Amino acid sequence: MPIESVKQSIHIRRKKNAVVFKNIDRLWHLSSDAKSHQDILNGLHPWQGSISLKFENTLPWFLALFGLMQVFSLIIAPHNFWLQCNFALGFGMLFWAYLIYEQEHYINDVIDYLEERVLTHKYHLHFQQQPQHISMPLNPRQFIGNLKRLFPVFERGSLRNDISRYASTTWLDENEQEHQVLLFEYHYVDEIKTIDKNGNTVKLIEQHKNLWGAFVFDVSVQGLAISTSRRPFPSPYRHPWHSSDIRTNQRLKFYGTDPMQMAKQLSPGFVLRLSQFFQYREGDLIFHPQQRVLCYLGPHDIFNAPERKQNIQDISALRGHLRTFKLVELEKLQTDLVQFLK
Repeated sequence: MPIESVKQSIHIRRKKNAVVFKNIDRLWHLSSDAKSHQDILNGLHPWQGSISLKFENTLPWFLALFGLMQVFSLIIAPHNFWLQCNFALGFGMLFWAYLIYEQEHYINDVIDYLEERVLTHKYHLHFQQQPQHISMPLNPRQFIGNLKRLFPVFERGSLRNDISRYASTTWLDENEQEHQVLLFEYHYVDEIKTIDKNGNTVKLIEQHKNLWGAFVFDVSVQGLAISTSRRPFPSPYRHPWHSSDIRTNQRLKFYGTDPMQMAKQLSPGFVLRLSQFFQYREGDLIFHPQQRVLCYLGPHDIFNAPERKQNIQDISALRGHLRTFKLVELEKLQTDLVQFLK
């Protein structure tokens, strides 16, 4: 009987989707309980049960299609009683399809959170937290404001600028020496204006821009600024310096606060390390003249994670995705900075 077939179809669909919801619930528990990246991967294999992460939505799609056909049938003869009944029936089928359709955001939400947890564990990122070496933590606004005031590169944006996203971490070099690091995203807004034919100033657009970088604490070098930009460096880095290597001068601009100190610090070996650091990257590398802190600021998005190439429909595909999930630009910056600082 057709009715029995429909009942069977609804029963199978309900059973399949219940399994998917159960898997989603297990993933939420796994993401909360895991203590490391490997814990997450181990929790996904072996899974011991159905591995499906795809809702069965054939029935609501069929109802929606058939309902639309009934609704648009009214165009043929708007005053026909039976077609008006079909319109009501079609509208009811569309509403039923809407009610029983399982939204993909349930799956996407837990995958997004798992990705966040993987990055946190893999790179030991502590978002919106201050570095461990700070003995007396400040409130976030004061903490970020103090760091921004240390370096003149944070004076961009005619309207506003801020560091709203940051994460503290610790990097180890080849000698097992720890480096306290604060990674950040710097956002600034410029207001572009022009003058109309009547001589009035007209606001055209707000231009939003982002830069990314890192503060590294407890460094020995002080009072230097190195940049790939051609613009003069702001105070207090007033004194330019030129390398004896022509290619290095073409690629990098050197500035400092004290010419005598610059002559001592910018040895051939140190300049070579700077050239290697900037070999494949743009931006500014600044050493504060009094505080033992370094700042790198550049256009490379260190928080940019790769997009999913396709929809993840089972646990095996999810594990493969999370196993290779990484922040490419962050890994490059970490490698280059640790190599430079050793």
